[in-house]
This record gives sequence, C-alpha cells and structure tokens, in this order.
Amino acid sequence: MNGPTRIKLYKIIAKRDGEYCKCCYALAEEKQLILDHKDNDNKNNDLLNLQFLCRSCNYLKNPRPVDECVSECESGAQTEIQVNQRKEPAFRKFVYHELNEYGEVTEHDLISAGAEDIGISPVTAKRYLDKMCSSRGLCKRITLVHTTVIKYKPNLEER
Repeated sequence: MNGPTRIKLYKIIAKRDGEYCKCCYALAEEKQLILDHKDNDNKNNDLLNLQFLCRSCNYLKNPRPVDECVSECESGAQTEIQVNQRKEPAFRKFVYHELNEYGEVTEHDLISAGAEDIGISPVTAKRYLDKMCSSRGLCKRITLVHTTVIKYKPNLEER
C-alpha cells in the first residue's frame, strides 16, 4: 500500500480500535505500530482485514526468511517477550515487598517507584498492576477521597 493510503487507513483503524498492538497490547507511545493484514494478503485493504501490530509481534506472526532479516537473538539482544518475562516478576516482587512492608501503598507510588526501580515505563507498570488487581489477582484497589491505594485482598473469596 502506498504512503497516503497507509496514513488514511492508519487513522481509521486508530479511531476504530485504539492505538495499541493487538498481540502484546503495547501502546503507540511505547512501540512503533504498523498496519497488519490479518490474512497476509497485502492487496486486501478491507478494514476488517487490518489491525495494529508492533514490529516484534508482526515479525512473530509473519517471520521473514533468514537472509532477509537478521535475528536479534543472534546479535545478543533480548526479544521483548524475554524482557517482559524478566521484568514482570521483578515488578510483582517489588509490589508484594511494598505491601508486606506498609500494608497499603498509593497506586501512583507503586507505579512510579516500581517503574523507576525495575526500569520499565509507567504505562507498563500500570498494566502489570492492573493484572495484579484483576479478579484473579492477590491485590485490590481502594479509592479514598483523592487517591487510590493498593492492598492485599483480605481473603480468597475476593479472588
């Protein structure tokens, strides 16, 4: 697809779906998003055939032959999945330590301090914390007058 068509379709898909990778949920501010053809037919620009993927997820969905693309793993760089597999448990450990130490901590402080401590973006830290506060997580949010605190759920029935 040519440049003007790509720009036009990008805006339409962004308005329809939001600007994030449909696979790893990375936001446009975190990673470059590209328009992916779900059926891998680059001539099929039907709106239902288009979605956003980041370059890494697009590569996983549509691997290139070795001679066209040099693998990051060969150069020693870690894939985003490998980084996430290391960073998310570290963030969880940070949160649990803070909750064990203080009982409850403001959501803002967990996100900001956790992001700084682990070396991730605040957006990623919020995503990790959202998972920890989900119906299956061990934590819950409590909204006070002007702030939200995170604490452990008191019993397993809330999970």
